Amino acid sequence: MERDTEQRRAIRRIFGEIDRPLTPTEVLEAARTYVASMGLATVYRNLKLLKDEGWLSSVELPGEPDRYERSGKG
Repeated sequence: MERDTEQRRAIRRIFGEIDRPLTPTEVLEAARTYVASMGLATVYRNLKLLKDEGWLSSVELPGEPDRYERSGKG
């Protein structure tokens, strides 16, 4: 299991606050409210880790970048 970083906590918090699938760019914009120095590479790395842990699921929309949401949603 990966360590719980400030960036990962901010990303988890965003998914608790916004109840819809988000693109990595939307996650970055929202997470910068909590960690101003966060970069897009950090967002992608954490989205992958959270997806691998089963905490996030990807939502695929034809012709659009993947979006992510909390796992277990209907």
